[in-house]
Amino acid sequence: MKTKSIVVRLWTGIVLMTIAILFINMIFQTVYLYGFYYEEKVKQLKSDATDISKAVLTNKYNFNSTFFSALKSINDVIIVTDENSKITYLLGNSDYKTGWVFGTKYFDNQIKHGQVVTEQNRFIRGFQSLIVGVPIKATYGADIDNRNNRYSDVGFDEMPSNEIIGAVYIITPLEPLETTINIIRVQFLYIFVGAIIISSLIAYFLSQSFSKPLIVINEAAKQISKGNYNTIINLQSNREIKALGDTINDLAKQLSRVEQMRKEFIANVSHEMRTPLSYLQGYTEVLIDGLADTEEERDKYLNIIKEETERLRKMVDEILQLSQIEAGHFELKITAFSMEAMIKRTIDKLLPYASKRNISIKLLNIEDDLLLCLGDEARIKQVLINLLNNAINHSYDYGNIIINVYRQNDKIYICIRDFGEGIAEQDIPFIWDRFYTTNKAKMESGIGLGLAIVKNIVNAHGADVTVNSLIGEGTEFCFYLPAFKEI
Repeated sequence: MKTKSIVVRLWTGIVLMTIAILFINMIFQTVYLYGFYYEEKVKQLKSDATDISKAVLTNKYNFNSTFFSALKSINDVIIVTDENSKITYLLGNSDYKTGWVFGTKYFDNQIKHGQVVTEQNRFIRGFQSLIVGVPIKATYGADIDNRNNRYSDVGFDEMPSNEIIGAVYIITPLEPLETTINIIRVQFLYIFVGAIIISSLIAYFLSQSFSKPLIVINEAAKQISKGNYNTIINLQSNREIKALGDTINDLAKQLSRVEQMRKEFIANVSHEMRTPLSYLQGYTEVLIDGLADTEEERDKYLNIIKEETERLRKMVDEILQLSQIEAGHFELKITAFSMEAMIKRTIDKLLPYASKRNISIKLLNIEDDLLLCLGDEARIKQVLINLLNNAINHSYDYGNIIINVYRQNDKIYICIRDFGEGIAEQDIPFIWDRFYTTNKAKMESGIGLGLAIVKNIVNAHGADVTVNSLIGEGTEFCFYLPAFKEI
């Protein structure tokens, strides 16, 4: 239903936009065309009427050729009146006759003041008509003494009223313009219908091109939600929708990997917990049943119970700790502390564990100072322990671990380098994930949470941790903290 809604909305939007554009265009074209034609017609009639008024003075009534050239349509009417508004000449189809009075209101209000008359009036056969009238000025006539020279510098509208000896009117019907506009409207109607059909087809195909990929993506998302992470979206669409499909594919891969890690984690944790729990149960039963023959055996069984208890506690602590860090339910207690002193204490704590495999741990401090840092000392100690444990677990027997500490600008860098197994290049992007271990068979040292905890703690300090590794040559982890500055 939602997909249909997208199709309908897109189709409706495109069609409405097309209708709006066509409607605005039709209004603009008809109104603009009417106004343009009207102005041009007025301009032409003024010019023709002016030419006729000059012909009246120069040639009296021998100006038939001028009249006919001015007569653009057989329905045009030309009327010449004297200063008393009596018709002295009439040409064209009209209800008026020579000698009749015409245009008294025009002459009194406009013509005798030298103004041009422009008016729309229902005059010829009931059709809307345009009337244009111009004054006949005596100064145009070469036979009026020297009045032409006297008013040569006077504007048309500023001439004295007694110089107006008549008027010329041209009346033309506006029916052709109305007919043209109606034809345009009919043509627009056909264009309108055709455009709606075409835009509907275009809108349909466009909406389908958008909706089909969305349907595919939606179905794939449903499959992923059901746990089918092998779903692959293969779209041949525009770049944005194809990018969305690729993102869903990447999400499915990530979820598949997380699901695989979850299964491995449950299996590994179950296996790891089963062993210490078996020890705890077995040796507890031995002690309860009094099967320990000597005090030494009893102490041995109690030490095994203690070690396995510590191992279980460590597993649970790591799980709870990471959950709290990722949920943001812990606060950093930022203080100034000596990074060199902390590293030395951490080495002392882990050296017995490393010595069991004859692994040495060396600290290099080129600057030979305390290297005061700003951070949560307890959390950073945990980072060091996890990284050193990781280095010990993946070092070869009789190997070396080097801790290099140095200051650069306002940061203090800590790098822990081992010369052991190394990490495969394809595994490096995933080592920070929860429950991820590069060696699935080597779980006695942890359950794959150590590096995830490291990254979260370092990131919480506004810093970052990096890794460089080569198979068979070893691994180096580096992180930094802000240096303490005395105020």
